[in-house]
This record gives sequence, structure tokens and C-alpha cells, in this order.
Amino acid sequence: MDKNKVISRYKLTLDVIDSLHLKNKPVLLKKGESFIDYGEKTKRIGILLDGLLYATYISDSGTEWVSRFFFPPNNFIVSNHEGFYLGKNSTECIRAYEDSKLIYIDKEEFKKLLDNNRQFERTVRVLAEESYIQSMTRVHSFQSMNAEKRIRKFFTDNPELGKKLQRQHIASYLGIHRNILTRFLYKI
Repeated sequence: MDKNKVISRYKLTLDVIDSLHLKNKPVLLKKGESFIDYGEKTKRIGILLDGLLYATYISDSGTEWVSRFFFPPNNFIVSNHEGFYLGKNSTECIRAYEDSKLIYIDKEEFKKLLDNNRQFERTVRVLAEESYIQSMTRVHSFQSMNAEKRIRKFFTDNPELGKKLQRQHIASYLGIHRNILTRFLYKI
């Protein structure tokens, strides 16, 4: 996605959020603290202002995998979408990878804003569409690219993120073993 478009969309979203006079003020989530835990009722969505969070899930085999990273301006809506929209308990855990600043919007306030504010509704729709496209791009890369191509794509698309993250988290996100990632990184 075009970097200028991403930054513009992020700033526009923050402008919309600023204009809403939300109930909650920005909070600091310390490194390691959870935004939401496994099995917790998903009652809020977050707007990440600064920092880095990550989502994990546990596979049927009991392995914990990284499913997403949240970082502005690229991926700044923090939520377990399935739990939030369907009222289910979270199948993910979302934690702060580093100290992070975000705004919480509880579910009732979110619904009220969608119903009563056209600009907010449009912003949410656009962000949901872009999130869907990102998800499908990721699914297609898993289906069509080998491990080496996924590694190259990750570091090309996310150079700053690649510098911040531990190898084990990058490998988990890419669906590969850490040793495969390490071997590839030694080659380049």
C-alpha cells in the first residue's frame, strides 16, 4: 500500500477521533501488559497512538503463534474483531510488545458512534475494507510463497518493524521455525 496514503488515512482517523470527545482518555499500556487476554469478553477496541502490540493465538497442537502486529500508521486498530463484533470471548491475546499509548472505545460507545456519526461510520468502513485486503494479501502469501519469499517480503514491507522484533516473533508471524529464519538471515 502507498506509504503516503497510509499516513494520510492514519492522520484522518486521528482527526475524526479527536473531534468525537470520547469518554476515555489515552492510556499507557506497559510492555508485556495485555490489551485483551485469552477467553476474555471483548468489550473494547483500541486506537494505537504510539508503540507496538502483537496478537497471538493457540493452535490445536498447543503452539502459540503470532497472528498480527499493531503499529501506527499501518495497523493501528487494536481489536479481536471476532470477539468484539460477535460478542464472543477472545480466542487471541493482545499484548504490548513495548510501552504503548492508545485510546479505548468501549463497545456501547462504538455502536452509538456508528449509529449517530456518519464520518465515524465511513472511517470505520474504510478501515475495515483495508484490513480485509491486508488479511487476504497475507493469506495469499502463505498459500503461494515459500518461506524465503515470505521472509523477504516481510523485511521489504516492514524494515523498521523487522529491526524491533525478536526473531522468534517474526518467525511465528511468518509461520516458520525460528531456525529457518536465522539461516536465511545469515545468508544475506
